[in-house]
Amino acid sequence: MRLAPPPPDVCLLPRHEHDGLLRSLSLAMAVLGDRNVLASALAGPGIDELGAIDLPPGPAGGLDRVRLRAAAPLYFAAKLEDAGLLATAELIAGLFASGAITQPIGPVARLLNDFWRARRERLGEGERAAIFARAIEPPYFDQLMAGLCEAIVVQADGSDIRERVVLETAIGSLAEFLSLRVDPMAAMAARDIVENINQALGFMRDRMLQTAFGVHSLWALVAVAGDTRGQGAGLVQRHVDLGRAGQTVLLWLADHAGTPAPTVDPGDLELIGAAQRWLSGRIENDRQAATTGGTALPALPAVA
Repeated sequence: MRLAPPPPDVCLLPRHEHDGLLRSLSLAMAVLGDRNVLASALAGPGIDELGAIDLPPGPAGGLDRVRLRAAAPLYFAAKLEDAGLLATAELIAGLFASGAITQPIGPVARLLNDFWRARRERLGEGERAAIFARAIEPPYFDQLMAGLCEAIVVQADGSDIRERVVLETAIGSLAEFLSLRVDPMAAMAARDIVENINQALGFMRDRMLQTAFGVHSLWALVAVAGDTRGQGAGLVQRHVDLGRAGQTVLLWLADHAGTPAPTVDPGDLELIGAAQRWLSGRIENDRQAATTGGTALPALPAVA
């Protein structure tokens, strides 16, 4: 499958340490595409004023592929929310607006100011959480996703009939689950949230801003300044890695849901690697949660 080129507004920098994250963000924005086209596709036929488009047949059960594809960037955004990225960005912007950041931060000050001024136009943290909880409902999503990833990894060395049936069942179960939860409102919200993430990363990756908080990386900044429920930088980054890997797997799911006798190409190392990374990341997160007992550490107070 050939991916669409990234939209021109994605904040890409040459050979940055977060190239992988930015590629995933670019992919998420490309999948969601133009807001009007997305609204037209989700609403289906009968909306000529938005320029209705012809869609490929949806998978069994009436779910169209536009909604299934929207689930992939929605999951990516949900894991960045678990990492605390937008909550941190909003806190930093509030601190900047209040004058609490006294160190020089250079041109990034304009990005912070723009982000702060647009705060009332964004979905709030509670609104985002409600959308994610409905679309990516735990623990059921994780169980179904684990089944799909395991079925994909098993096929890395080829497969027999039994394994293909397991894969087909896993695809159908997760597709049906998402079909009941990724509604047009969630898909449109995903577009807005991903745009907000792009804006936030535009200033959070800045070295001068990180230095103002006494850290030297994006994930350390999220762990120190954001409401991450006591997560260290390593756990924050694992949430992000889960989001990136999950987005890859869910886009493959959208392309294969409803396909008779689906198979995994053993040469598709990107997909197989993403499925394995998702499984490994989930196991590691579960292990750490069991070790810490899920105790939350206090976050910095929000700025009025």
